[in-house]
Amino acid sequence: MDLNALKVLTNDTIKAIRKFDIVTPELFKETFLIKAQEHNISIDLEELSDQTTDIALHKIYEIEKETRANTRILKKNIDMATTAIDNEDKTLLSQVQKQMEALNRRIQILEEQIYLDELTKAFNRKWLFEKLLIDEKFTRNGTIAFVDVDKFKHINDTYGHVTGDKVLAMLTHLLMHVEKGYTIRYGGDEFLVIATDADYTHMEEQIKKLCTKLNSKKFRYQGNTFKVHISYGVVEFEAGQAFQEILEQVDQKMYRHKQSKDQLPA
Repeated sequence: MDLNALKVLTNDTIKAIRKFDIVTPELFKETFLIKAQEHNISIDLEELSDQTTDIALHKIYEIEKETRANTRILKKNIDMATTAIDNEDKTLLSQVQKQMEALNRRIQILEEQIYLDELTKAFNRKWLFEKLLIDEKFTRNGTIAFVDVDKFKHINDTYGHVTGDKVLAMLTHLLMHVEKGYTIRYGGDEFLVIATDADYTHMEEQIKKLCTKLNSKKFRYQGNTFKVHISYGVVEFEAGQAFQEILEQVDQKMYRHKQSKDQLPA
């Protein structure tokens, strides 16, 4: 299965299962296969790893369990606060305050587990779909940049996945300095930077500066050095426009940028 087909199936599967309260490995696979059939794509069942889906679902269940525990703590604290106020019990109120501060820290950690990519600490797709979109349409006007690492497979194959991970972490660090932008790891070595308070010109200038900065850096592996380059596209969007439509536009611009560099003399 080629990469573009996998992207389409993954996006469609995520859209379909988002409406379910509980997602089992069987439901995930069944939905994935249904979407593959809709697109006339042949799927080998062995490609759908039980271990992969089990790990992902285990994480979902752990987060759900933690959320329920936090809800119980919150209800208990509210009851305690009500009692403390009724009885003018300052000691009990102080205890409630400490417990609420601890609960707030737990919720912050939980939000990181839900909305941040584990490797890069950029936002993930879930954050994108829940915070910037409604019914997969943008809620505000803005600008989006699509950033892709050039020849990332070659980096992984030549220098190893640990080095590849370091490249992604460094790129994320640079992307997070784009003014007014939210950095999202969309998949693999693909990133989105979305700004709802910046126009096309401002975003393009920021990404160009990032390219210059990245070009000046050298990565080291066992005494050897190499450089990392990126391709990108920038597109403006309006509130109400479909995310998938804008994604296709900015992906095409990124691809044209990559092709233009491939055609340059070595």
